[in-house]
Amino acid sequence: MKLKRNFYILSVAVMLGALTMSSCSSDDDDTDNSNATEAQFKDRSYGNQAIDGCADVVTALENANATISQSSLTADQETYLRQVLSNLVDNVIVPTYTELADNVEDLEKTLHGLTTATITQSQIDKACSDFKQARQYWERSEAFLMGAASDFSIDPTIDSWPLDRAELLDYFKGGMKAEIEDESSILGFHALEFILFRNGQNRKVSELQGNDTYTGFTSVSGADELKYAQQVCTLLKQRCFQLQVAWEGEKSQSRSAVVKAAGLPVTTQNGLSYGDNLKNAGLSSSKSTFPTLKDAIAQVLSDDEGSCVGIANEVGTAKIANPFAAGDIAYVESPYSYNSITDFQDNLRSVRNVWYCSLNGSAAATSFAKFFEAVGAKSSVESATLDAINTIGAMPSPFVKYCSIVWGKNFDDPTNWESVSE
Repeated sequence: MKLKRNFYILSVAVMLGALTMSSCSSDDDDTDNSNATEAQFKDRSYGNQAIDGCADVVTALENANATISQSSLTADQETYLRQVLSNLVDNVIVPTYTELADNVEDLEKTLHGLTTATITQSQIDKACSDFKQARQYWERSEAFLMGAASDFSIDPTIDSWPLDRAELLDYFKGGMKAEIEDESSILGFHALEFILFRNGQNRKVSELQGNDTYTGFTSVSGADELKYAQQVCTLLKQRCFQLQVAWEGEKSQSRSAVVKAAGLPVTTQNGLSYGDNLKNAGLSSSKSTFPTLKDAIAQVLSDDEGSCVGIANEVGTAKIANPFAAGDIAYVESPYSYNSITDFQDNLRSVRNVWYCSLNGSAAATSFAKFFEAVGAKSSVESATLDAINTIGAMPSPFVKYCSIVWGKNFDDPTNWESVSE
């Protein structure tokens, strides 16, 4: 797509006039194709279209960033884009991380109430519901992994996958005494998912009151699994609190106290919160790690890592392509809860939220979307993101079954446990 090159000469009055246009509402597909036929499960076109859709998002974002980076912005336009970054922090990043922290805290409270002597199905169901809610906010944060999530290795600590089932089994067989590294693939969301879900269903009370029934895990007791889940969730909570505090500063004294007690860092190398670091990009007096405003925008939109491009590319070329196109069946994300397709869609929704600077599926008055409308260089980011969400949703569900049928492999077979690093 070739964008108009004359937008830098537009006056701020023209920009602000265009900003009165109505917002584009979201109409993406929030359901997955769970009623797929056997023929659809064998049809590779669905996966290929989803991969192509993610590639289109990457291209659109790169074009959008190039339009900004290669243009001579007026002072008014720089002021506007600086406000876009401020809105991104205040309207998207901090609220998303706050909701993530809230839901993980709820999950921890639920899990810490579970014992094999008193456990009920309703308690397990509540834990599973808490998990999925927290998971949604995490997946919707992956378009802005730049900053604290990357600098403090929070992402690999709480979301490494594939879950290394062989390592987890060895850990249980060893009496749960081994020291686990922060970035181990038996921590975080996917370890909890394995304990709480199987075959897309919430675990049953009878199983957690006895021994596991998963292939190879029949010597592992539900009591040990619950104990491990509680430990993992406490670490998860600390890291999610760290994200919130790192971006908003120490506004929550209770959560700041938890983070400090855990010895976790929360500021940039120059001592700023990550929110202030982004908002003050390019200001010589601010100590921001971003030398210029354009550097900050490039990091948000199109840098290889931690950006909108980073996650759109990862969904297409890794999360979907590794198990579906390359046959690395162990690489399926969220295979136990059957939440894979929802995860992928939420990753693309995180891109949409950044582009709109809002969480409600419509562009905020001051946003990347409205900037491009204002300067007459309409971007394809919105349509490409919507198309990607919908093509992902069109894949046969569950995704783990789709990949298994396409490649003739059994995900649960121990010969397919060998994992690769994300």
